[in-house]
Amino acid sequence: MDRKKAMIFAVIVAVIGVILVQLYIMGEKKKYTDESKLVRVLIAKKNIAAGTPIERSMLSVKKYFKEFVPKDAVSVKDVTRILGVPPKTDIKKGEPILASHFREGGVAGLSTKFLSGAILPGERAITVRVDEETGVAGLIRPGDYVDILGTFNKVGGNGGISQTVTILQSVPVLAIGSQVGTRLKKNTVRTGRSYRTITLSVTSEEAELIEFARRKTKLVFVLRNPEDTKTTENIKKVNFASIFSGDVLKELQKKRNQMNKKRIEILK
Repeated sequence: MDRKKAMIFAVIVAVIGVILVQLYIMGEKKKYTDESKLVRVLIAKKNIAAGTPIERSMLSVKKYFKEFVPKDAVSVKDVTRILGVPPKTDIKKGEPILASHFREGGVAGLSTKFLSGAILPGERAITVRVDEETGVAGLIRPGDYVDILGTFNKVGGNGGISQTVTILQSVPVLAIGSQVGTRLKKNTVRTGRSYRTITLSVTSEEAELIEFARRKTKLVFVLRNPEDTKTTENIKKVNFASIFSGDVLKELQKKRNQMNKKRIEILK
């Protein structure tokens, strides 16, 4: 009888063991098939030699599970922070792009010490005065991208015409006040900070345009999502006709409703 009980007990233990193993396997399988746990990481599409400025054509995207992503891997949303920046070491094809591949403070061309190190070849730094209204309530940070708007009184044959124009899009911010190259860490709440100027990285032609425009009107800086660096062609200028035209407002509201729907889906 005791022997029979022992055999039954052994069978029960074996069954429980099998169930536990299966549960473990299912858990591990789910762990490594759950799309929500995947992170999109930039990798080298080809061998990149040290000192070669990074271009989009050199990069590709690969999904990794969070557990296997190197701590200093450059994510897809940070791609604009490395474009034009030369790595200090060779990067082999298929390797993840790491912050450690670049000199300290060099990711995104942002130097934590010297502003000159943040300016890419072919670009110039220009500083523009802002206030809480024009500078997004002090929420702009180095490494952000902004659009620049201005409202001008255009003199015509039938008198003056006021128009608001998007002057430049997706302009990189090098500094706010005297703060250069400090980035917010993930999950850090962005709070307002007092600064009276922002410094932008622009071409010589863009610098001339900004200088001319700011002599004529107060410029407004519109903050962009760091992943959204696309520009829009033929943005319509806004004037009184835009405000008092029912068709224009209806079309704008239609687009706003679509954006709100997309926003809700993203935030879910």
